[in-house]
Amino acid sequence: MNNYAFTGFPGFLAGKLIEHLASLPHQIGVIYALHLPNQQRDAEELRDTLLSTTSLAPHQLVLVEADITLPEVILDPIMRSVIERDVHYVFHLAAAYDLSISYDVGYRVNILGTKHVTAFAKRSKQLKRYVYFSTAYIAGRRRGTVYENELWHRVQFKNHYEATKYEAEALVSREMGGMPITIIRPGIVIGHSRTGETKKFDGVYFVLQLMTQLQQMRPLPYIGRANVEVNLVPYDYVVEATAFLAHSPNGLKRTFHLTDPFPHGAREVYRMLHETMFQRSPRGTVPHAVADAAFTAWNGAKRLEVPHELLEYFKHPVHYDTTQTIRALDGTGIVCRDLQDYLPEIVHYFMAHKNP
Repeated sequence: MNNYAFTGFPGFLAGKLIEHLASLPHQIGVIYALHLPNQQRDAEELRDTLLSTTSLAPHQLVLVEADITLPEVILDPIMRSVIERDVHYVFHLAAAYDLSISYDVGYRVNILGTKHVTAFAKRSKQLKRYVYFSTAYIAGRRRGTVYENELWHRVQFKNHYEATKYEAEALVSREMGGMPITIIRPGIVIGHSRTGETKKFDGVYFVLQLMTQLQQMRPLPYIGRANVEVNLVPYDYVVEATAFLAHSPNGLKRTFHLTDPFPHGAREVYRMLHETMFQRSPRGTVPHAVADAAFTAWNGAKRLEVPHELLEYFKHPVHYDTTQTIRALDGTGIVCRDLQDYLPEIVHYFMAHKNP
């Protein structure tokens, strides 16, 4: 039996990882779900849902108040001692994910938080694996092909989220020699590849929100002529791959791009979204500079809530190599489905569950 600690609870991915692990009950002792004190109600609701939908017993899913911005992480010293003594796997998913975060927030949560959780994992006496959730976008404004065994660079970043996640991964990578670490770098995570289910309409969903708010003007134009790769990955692939790599010897002391090995171009993604939503193709093209200025003005007037930072990801030419990931997952049946095969489910789920 293995004991687990998860930061980032009651976040969506943390919950789905716990749900996936619960499908293998023979390997679970206790799962400690770390959450902020002000998230108690949400944490209790997610715990109750997991207990009702999985084979986990109440004693196997324990809520623990924590704050990763504090050096001690776990607020109760007795509970801290118990977890440090008994835990085998530490999954660090907590982070400030917003593309528009200030550097101060990113520094406290992403950098200091990772420093504290890494120290906590290092103190754990029976640690078998420390799984750190980074992002493919620590590559910043690098161009061309980015490999999984690459980290260090001197180029700029598109926002403070990328910059602080880069520094956070650097902290973890420096411990790679002395700790059993697995680093996960997801692309832009979207809904389930079979059902479209998700709990967070951000990232590419901002484009769907934009289309919804401008639907009276359809057909809408393309935004820019760039056809750079847009790296979207369904969350079920991220969850299944992470769970496997966290326990496999092939995942030890390695970094993995959980990105689409064959990503579609920005114009193709936009066309597929537009055709699924409106049953017709886009018409015309608006230059990126014009779209960026319009987004800034509309957001300032509270007419749209689409962060202008999102546009950067539709015009930045970069490819994330997945050779290491594909080799490690070979024979498992865990693959990233082609976006065009499940994009209709993503759009349909959004349309059925979006806020009024």
